[in-house]
Amino acid sequence: MNPTEPEPHQPQHRMVPAPRPMSGRLYGATRRAAGSMDRWLRRVSAVPLDLPEDAPEPQEPPVSADLLDLLRHMGVALIASGETTNQVQRILDDLARRYDADEVHFFVLPTGIFVRVHDSRGSAVDLLEANVDTLRLDQIAALYKLIDEIKHTVPAPAKATLALAVILDSPPPTAVWLMLLGNVVLTTGLGLMLNPTADALPGYIVIGLVVQLLILLADRMPLISLGLPVLAGGTVTLLAFGFPHALGGGNPQQLLVPGVSTLLPGATLTNGSIELATGSMVAGASRTIYGLNKLFLLAFGVLIGLQLLGSQRVGTPEHLHQLGWWAPVLGVLLIGLGHSWRASAPPKSLLWLLVVLYAAFAAQRLGVQIGGGLLGSFLGGMVAVPAAYLVQRNRNAPPTQVTFLPAFWMLVPGGIGFAGVSQLVAESDANGLHVLVTTTLTVLAIALGVLVGSGLATKRPPQITPMVEQFLGPDTGRHSADRRRP
Repeated sequence: MNPTEPEPHQPQHRMVPAPRPMSGRLYGATRRAAGSMDRWLRRVSAVPLDLPEDAPEPQEPPVSADLLDLLRHMGVALIASGETTNQVQRILDDLARRYDADEVHFFVLPTGIFVRVHDSRGSAVDLLEANVDTLRLDQIAALYKLIDEIKHTVPAPAKATLALAVILDSPPPTAVWLMLLGNVVLTTGLGLMLNPTADALPGYIVIGLVVQLLILLADRMPLISLGLPVLAGGTVTLLAFGFPHALGGGNPQQLLVPGVSTLLPGATLTNGSIELATGSMVAGASRTIYGLNKLFLLAFGVLIGLQLLGSQRVGTPEHLHQLGWWAPVLGVLLIGLGHSWRASAPPKSLLWLLVVLYAAFAAQRLGVQIGGGLLGSFLGGMVAVPAAYLVQRNRNAPPTQVTFLPAFWMLVPGGIGFAGVSQLVAESDANGLHVLVTTTLTVLAIALGVLVGSGLATKRPPQITPMVEQFLGPDTGRHSADRRRP
């Protein structure tokens, strides 16, 4: 406390003003803290530096501006391709070493890249905001092809930056009608996996078409883009519950998750869990909060749709035309076709994409049969990564990220969470909280499976000698080797 101010218990000889509101007190505290920091900086800057008289003349920076520009834009593009921040940092470190730039260090966030250049003279920090939308599959394939070219040929940084700009600015190669058809096929495929009933097929087709039209409209109108989750959730609810028998066969609830499947933040939540597990707390927390916020926006749209329709509720019909065992298998095929059309997959990649999809689907179903849904989510995430790496070894196969993203999305960790949030908001159902807890565990299971699968796919097999030296000591290992010599 300032000694010039009176103690709290001392009487005041002047009128005591009314207490300031909380916002005013916070503002005043912030101003005082900023003033203290400013005075501290002034005192530090006023201290003279003991520089030698024969100090060398300033030299050129250790890293060229063109190389820094390439690394910053490459990091932003990798974030938009769906990579985790740890993987983006590893790729950028590798690229910097290719140009013999050991003085560059990176700090990667989902919203930007910080680049630090450090040498004996000091350090400097630069950043670039990640404001690029999610890349299409053809752009991701071209991006990783450019990265491989940089690693092998090491072109001029300005030339590589120009090639990267061409990739990011390339228009979609898929026609609008094919994108509409792709989302319809994608929604139908996911519906066959979650709710394989013939009564819901008309609803999957209509809702898939309407949602894709809203997405295309949001791409051209920023105002709609801001409220797209709410608009899509409300529209799907109005269609599903407004025409329950025509679109859902009397069970409109089964249309909600497949209808908004392209907007579910399943990949965001899982990437956030992976980053939290690997120590990237800032990136992981921001991704997790962003994904949860998107879930609540979708649920808010559902609530608006239900309120517009009134208090009517449609009960689950007693008899539904259930499809056979082949329906989920066909659904995986439709997911691959729809995703390749909607996300503009590169040519000749559909076959490899389906291979990874079916591998993840088979592992997920096996886990469900053995130990339940959580084990299925873990095995699905674990198998998807090695399958994508094995596919990449073929001559005409696309990069790993192109085949991994559709399989990653097919696990749909956000689907159950959206249903749980909808029940909590719209119906105050206690089961909704149970579904939210299940979603959290499902996301963690998928993240753990992806981490284990990445380790199996990228790590070398363990060597026996280091293990022996670790447990028995280095001398024992050396004496054993000497005894084996003739």
